Amino acid sequence: MNFEYGCAAIAADDAGGQRHECPISHGPCPGECIYADVMESQRLGVVVFDLGRSSLQFINRFARDLFQRLRQPIDYESLRVLLLGPGPEGDSDCDRPARSLRLGTRLLGYTVYRARSFAWVYVRDITNKARLESIAEAVNTMDNIGYVFSAVRHELGNPINSVKAALSVLRANLEAYPRQTVAEYLERIASEVGRVETLLRSLKSFSLYERPALQVLDMASFVSEFVKFVSDDARSAGTVLEAAVSSDCWATCDPRALQQVMLNLYTNASDALRGRERPELKILLTKGEGLINLRMMDAGVGISEDDARNLFQPFFTTKESGTGLGLVISRKLLAKMGGTIAVESKEGTGTTVHIALPESHACPTPA
Repeated sequence: MNFEYGCAAIAADDAGGQRHECPISHGPCPGECIYADVMESQRLGVVVFDLGRSSLQFINRFARDLFQRLRQPIDYESLRVLLLGPGPEGDSDCDRPARSLRLGTRLLGYTVYRARSFAWVYVRDITNKARLESIAEAVNTMDNIGYVFSAVRHELGNPINSVKAALSVLRANLEAYPRQTVAEYLERIASEVGRVETLLRSLKSFSLYERPALQVLDMASFVSEFVKFVSDDARSAGTVLEAAVSSDCWATCDPRALQQVMLNLYTNASDALRGRERPELKILLTKGEGLINLRMMDAGVGISEDDARNLFQPFFTTKESGTGLGLVISRKLLAKMGGTIAVESKEGTGTTVHIALPESHACPTPA
């Protein structure tokens, strides 16, 4: 099959002497396909599957280079499962726009169209586009001061109103209530005050590092030190903590802010692992295409699709004692450093958090 220049569907006559149908023009093509030549020149990946013959009919140079760079096998079965789905003809509802998938640290956007027995896939690497959109979205969310203040007022108002109500009841019945009842009301008041204190600590973190002190950081050393820092806590919780760190990874960031982000993510992962039969947490550090990539992968309870849509909304939380600010703060801190954060999760299976930071090519020289 001549994947590089010709249309593989019509590269030769079949055994019966009939020429194959061209998946591009849907007609007989008596030689090298001019439509395939056009597709070769596009800055867009084009992949054509012949589902009837279970063959990869066409893949242009852009798509081939993209998949080779991501170390993805280029054959019919591998690409069909990856882009169309596991069934013999892929997903039945695959004809829908703006699909995406993550290969390692890269994000691919693609669209699938069907024509007779053929499936067309247009694919491109949208990692950088997604990064810029994520940064813009983070900045836009933080600029929405009215929304944040409204939420703060609500989150502070609930415990304060509860305290006021309890104090009012105690004031009116202090002489009549037995000691045990008074103690119960005081305990309720202390609990609500604790909620306010937790929220205020989170808001303090929210305002920290408004101007991050960027520096060139040895990420391998940073991750190793972080693992040491949380290892005792993980061990006491029965969590198996593993780290895989690539050497020679240097990023431009604020180490204090990044430590805050990692602690937020570790806390979330620990909560998700509580009560699991095999609590496992992995931290991976890699680099590629100008980015330093950090992944924290837990085998916890996972997140539902509905909840996943609101993860970065201020004050949204699925935890009883959560403030709903941890991921918002993490996203803000990373955006200040030119970084991004993304969450992949499957309910009942676990969660992977992806962090990408700009790579630095100038490591500090020893003194």
